[in-house]
Amino acid sequence: MPDEIKQRFVQVGNKYHFPDGARAFTDHGNRLTSPSENSEVIKSLITIAQARAWSDVTLSGSDRFKKEAWFAARLANLDVRGYSPTEFEQGRLVRALARAQAPARQSAAPDQPPSSLLSRDGGAHIAPRDGDARAKESPAPRERQRTLQIGRFVDHGAAPYLHDPRNATSYFVRIETPDGERDIWGVDLQRALKDSLTRPQIGDEIGVRALRRDTVKVYRPEHDAEGRVVGEKAHDAHRNAWIVEKRDFFRERVQAARVLRDPNVDRQAAVKQHPELLGTYLQLHAAELAAKTLRDPEDQRRFVASVRTALADSVARGEPLATVPLKETAVQRRQPRARSAPAAPERDAAPTR
Repeated sequence: MPDEIKQRFVQVGNKYHFPDGARAFTDHGNRLTSPSENSEVIKSLITIAQARAWSDVTLSGSDRFKKEAWFAARLANLDVRGYSPTEFEQGRLVRALARAQAPARQSAAPDQPPSSLLSRDGGAHIAPRDGDARAKESPAPRERQRTLQIGRFVDHGAAPYLHDPRNATSYFVRIETPDGERDIWGVDLQRALKDSLTRPQIGDEIGVRALRRDTVKVYRPEHDAEGRVVGEKAHDAHRNAWIVEKRDFFRERVQAARVLRDPNVDRQAAVKQHPELLGTYLQLHAAELAAKTLRDPEDQRRFVASVRTALADSVARGEPLATVPLKETAVQRRQPRARSAPAAPERDAAPTR
């Protein structure tokens, strides 16, 4: 067992736990089992496999477990079976190996390593192939969150923050960048993916940005002197509101913002080119009407210019666009209304963004 694994986990018999008592994995000698799909646990299992000179392994279990284990094992130059990677996952591996400048040649070991198995409880496992076996050589800053983070969409899901079981459950989006892979964390990322207009899929080039920070109440347990939970206390916390869209979405938004920012562009031509800006131009028109209440023409100009800039900045960031009231059609107006039913609204709102 590598020293780094001994330091990271608490051993009780053949079981290894996190400091909070949660089981990380069990060592069966030629087989390792884990109850979780935690990325850090899977990497630890592969580290053990390397230390034991296992040359090839077989995977079984959930698709999530096998995908993570396949990638970690192949990065460690272990041959793998039991999982068929997609074309995107193969490319992801090649790019990761290129970034790490993995050695092109592996030295052969004189002896075949013993049979070995990594396993996720409930039938998931990683085991060596029979036959020839060769031993192989062995959280984001706030300013980054507000910046548009571009990369290839690799994975997403609910997990303990930073993949540490001692932390509360959060949500992550993993992207692949020229500098390597990066996990972006935020509870709201799950909603952002669900509400995404462009519906990004794994392998797509996407952009991820925190639009704002909302103040929320969180409740944390209160303990007495003996450590018993005696109640809960509300605390103020901040939660980011996120947007996740395909990369082209942000390119189009930048172009639309450039048009909106230019006061010399005819607004009818602008809306014809970018119909999504109709509601935003209505907001700008309202600002122009409000500016007329100012006596100084220069103050009027500065006010409208500041509103235009603020609206253009919002469009460029990818924030939801202004809604556009939609009037009832002539057919709807001619239809009789049931007396017992409440009056239907005469206006509705068009979808945002």
